[in-house]
Amino acid sequence: MLTLSLGQWVVVCLLSGFVAATLMNIPMGVQPEGYLPAYVAAGGLTDTDPTEVSQVLAVAVHQVTGTVATLLYGGIVFVLSLVLPTVVSLNGVPAIPHLVGVTGLVLFIFLFFDRIAMPRAGGRLQDDRDRIVRQWALSSFIYGVAVALLVPVLVDLFAW
Repeated sequence: MLTLSLGQWVVVCLLSGFVAATLMNIPMGVQPEGYLPAYVAAGGLTDTDPTEVSQVLAVAVHQVTGTVATLLYGGIVFVLSLVLPTVVSLNGVPAIPHLVGVTGLVLFIFLFFDRIAMPRAGGRLQDDRDRIVRQWALSSFIYGVAVALLVPVLVDLFAW
């Protein structure tokens, strides 16, 4: 069972998503395709050619998506923590729901990009699809690890 109220849990999830999305700028900046996946995602979601997406829109889509996506994680953890016994707890977060939630979050973000945003981007970027999707897979994994580490820390901070 979670040690926080539902309202506190939502705040922890959103805050961890925002921080993880912000931290993602570091690995995205050093990968071969750089910040291109954010432009592709923004282009796919707004039905705009990614080469015509502004930096402001790419950053905004990246931050908002990274922040709001953790509500999916939070929902998974909340529901599973009600039905599964808490064998191990990570600062008040049941370990099994936490791991299932992070896995679900990473898969959702990756598959949403791969199946919806990337195909809608179209244009000449389709020639580099495999390379861009591979980078997105790594970025999604790093984001998931960041969320997995941040949530128990933030729960501990909110618990006092």
